[in-house]
Amino acid sequence: MALSPVVALQRRRRVRHTRRRQLALYSLFVARGEGIVMTRRAIAKAACTAAAGVLLAGGVTVAMPGTALASASDCERGTNGFRDISDSLVGVAAGPRDMLLRPSDPQGLVGRIGLRAVTIDDKVYGFAALTVPRAGDDVWMDWTLDGSTVHVQCGPFKAGRDGFQLTSAAKVTDNSPTYRFRACGGGGGQAVQCTDWW
Repeated sequence: MALSPVVALQRRRRVRHTRRRQLALYSLFVARGEGIVMTRRAIAKAACTAAAGVLLAGGVTVAMPGTALASASDCERGTNGFRDISDSLVGVAAGPRDMLLRPSDPQGLVGRIGLRAVTIDDKVYGFAALTVPRAGDDVWMDWTLDGSTVHVQCGPFKAGRDGFQLTSAAKVTDNSPTYRFRACGGGGGQAVQCTDWW
């Protein structure tokens, strides 16, 4: 039985709309010109995150599956356009104020979490830094292309020694208002602290 022209048109529109949504979700994890191919694991995590976001928006309580990517290996050694940097790299403060894991630590190991910027090969990179940590503290950097709704988590990276700075991998910055970073940290029984988006 042939479909009426109206029903056929509605089906084509639904298919186009679905393809646009899939492309939009995929484009959140592909930086312009980098040609990143998502793994099945990353696609599955992205789909779970998007589904949880839809449910939360509708007032349904769900256990959040996390961000689209959430391990150090997802951003080390050039993965997903990130760049490895030295833990001793200082850079300059970028954007928002730093956060402290332990504001009144008697030994001064406050765990200062900050977002930093540095120029490498004529490009400005953003990265998260954790200064004066305790062994076991974590630091990571969140990166988003949609303003903050869905983001890639680069890390966590774990401090191995008291007092020695630790950094995340770095990512090239962009002037787009939706291409943003924030630095986060936690661990050692401390509540997670994040800077504002920059």
